[in-house]
Amino acid sequence: MGEAERGIRTNPELVAAGWERRYLADPARAREAVDTYGSAGFEVHLEKLAPDDFGSACVSCAQAVCASYVVVYTRKKTPGGP
Repeated sequence: MGEAERGIRTNPELVAAGWERRYLADPARAREAVDTYGSAGFEVHLEKLAPDDFGSACVSCAQAVCASYVVVYTRKKTPGGP
């Protein structure tokens, strides 16, 4: 089974901009990720999910997950960046 059939798809635009997908997180864990990765020298981007982000094997759970979970992306901070 390829990525299109299973799991949550990675955002290709974020990857092209240097972001690395880390994991799916509920709101409390996402706040922890911002603090933890930020203190380790990373930028953190939280990407909301849409039903289209799920492969065909995950259609039944997409609505529940989209309501609150986010995907955590990180990238190393650049000099002079945020």
